[in-house]
Amino acid sequence: MKKLIASLLCAAMVMTLFAGCGKSSSDSSGGGTPAKAEGEGEDIVRYTLTTTPQIDPGVGADLGAATVLINLYDPLVMPKKDGSVEPWIAKEWKVSEDGKTWTFTIRDDVKFHSGNPLTAHDVAYTMQRLLDMGEGFGYLFNSAVKEVKAVDDTTVEMVCNETTGTLLATLVRLYIVDSKLVEENYADGTYGDKGDYGKAFLLENDAGSGPYKVKEYAANSHVLCEKNTEYWSELDADTPEQFKAIGSNEAVTVKTMMERKELELTDKYQSSETIDSLGKVEGIDVMETNTGDIIYLLLNNSKAPTDDPHVRKALAYMIDYDVVSKDIYPSSKKADSIISQSSMGYKKMNDYSFNIEKAKEEIALSKYADNIQDYPIEVCWVAETPAREKLALLIQAVADQVGVKVNVVKTPWASVVENSSSPETTANVTTTGFAADYPEAGGVFDSALSSKKAGTWMNCCWVNDEKLDGMIADALATIDNDERVAKYEAIQDYLADQCVMIPLVEETLRFAYQSSYVEYNAADPEYSIPVMGYVNYMPNIKVYPDKK
Repeated sequence: MKKLIASLLCAAMVMTLFAGCGKSSSDSSGGGTPAKAEGEGEDIVRYTLTTTPQIDPGVGADLGAATVLINLYDPLVMPKKDGSVEPWIAKEWKVSEDGKTWTFTIRDDVKFHSGNPLTAHDVAYTMQRLLDMGEGFGYLFNSAVKEVKAVDDTTVEMVCNETTGTLLATLVRLYIVDSKLVEENYADGTYGDKGDYGKAFLLENDAGSGPYKVKEYAANSHVLCEKNTEYWSELDADTPEQFKAIGSNEAVTVKTMMERKELELTDKYQSSETIDSLGKVEGIDVMETNTGDIIYLLLNNSKAPTDDPHVRKALAYMIDYDVVSKDIYPSSKKADSIISQSSMGYKKMNDYSFNIEKAKEEIALSKYADNIQDYPIEVCWVAETPAREKLALLIQAVADQVGVKVNVVKTPWASVVENSSSPETTANVTTTGFAADYPEAGGVFDSALSSKKAGTWMNCCWVNDEKLDGMIADALATIDNDERVAKYEAIQDYLADQCVMIPLVEETLRFAYQSSYVEYNAADPEYSIPVMGYVNYMPNIKVYPDKK
């Protein structure tokens, strides 16, 4: 069995390498490295993504978007490395006795890139835009916030539908927009007198106050941003003058660009073989860090045959966790909960192990015991992430020994997002990985398991459990941290025997970077912030172009 798995993984690596020799998705003219952006200087940090990121803070919500949004916009509060938050645009805050009304005092010395002052009106406008549009990180607020208003220029009040204990933590994702600039750029749309709410404008422009601002947006290619020299908070002189997010991570192109010093950082989706190879190049080091990311198998609980808990448990027993943690995601550790150990509220759940006989027993207990071959399990892997192909092939190889048919489907990321909108189009198994949008267990429960949030790439398990929904809502409404943690733990106890999703490993993110002239503190375990995207927070990165 081990030899078969090894052979399949080797075959996957060979196919990946040959595929990499073809046309680069970043160059529609016929291959090669991405063209140099207009005005691109030497004092720059360039990194790759799977696609060109969505830079509208009311729309973007995946890893690529987060890496750019955190640099273009200021959040209301800033996440810290210990999982708590610190004052940022909000200097201080208070909450009413009933836990429903939050009042924030806003800094009065912040200006947007346009030169317009940032006021409480902009904060209220940003929240209302998220609520009205219902996209991006709006899911964090649309069931919690009832009303938001600017009391005066430096005071904003948010009224919640119910007592809400996690509002403060979620506000790390409230990226404040320049309301005046956006209003000046409304186009025709579906939001009444607000037209398109500035979506066409913010597709290629920013309206932020952050440490960087957009210099050039090239669709299907890259976003080039430059330092905001008038930023209200101090920036180190050695932070990069520019950064460039490149919407292509094809392995051969990434390797070539790194060797030519045309790229400073790789993305997290590069295979271990690519990262190891780059680590042997003089002047390039490999940074390993943990930011709460877990690699999951998201299981469609509403589609045959994964609607049966015994089939889901069988899948959990089909995983060779040693191969996953040592060969596919090197240096990672086996996950024993759907919550990262770095998140508040973690508790150990069922600790599945690789056991073919137990997998067979679970299939025999399922309602599909007599006709499981009539229900092939579709395992979707994201086309831009080669490691997940190995994972899908590993599942397929073991499933064959159990008597279960698995169809491995290579799916572009955009299609994964689109397909997750309904249980019928969502695969039985989606291989993915993410960290919570705020470092609490509630961030995963709410975004990945609440039926109110179903139909997104993070929430494609389609659990639809009223009791679970109630437990999640109750936990999120709890103000006291200790009480909220106890409720998070109870949710993990409740889910332990249902196997609604399978956590595989707490992923050790591995990045190759130009250590000869880049100081990569943003990903250093001593400094890293356990919120998605902050490994690319430019104020925590230093570059010394004279050392190239």
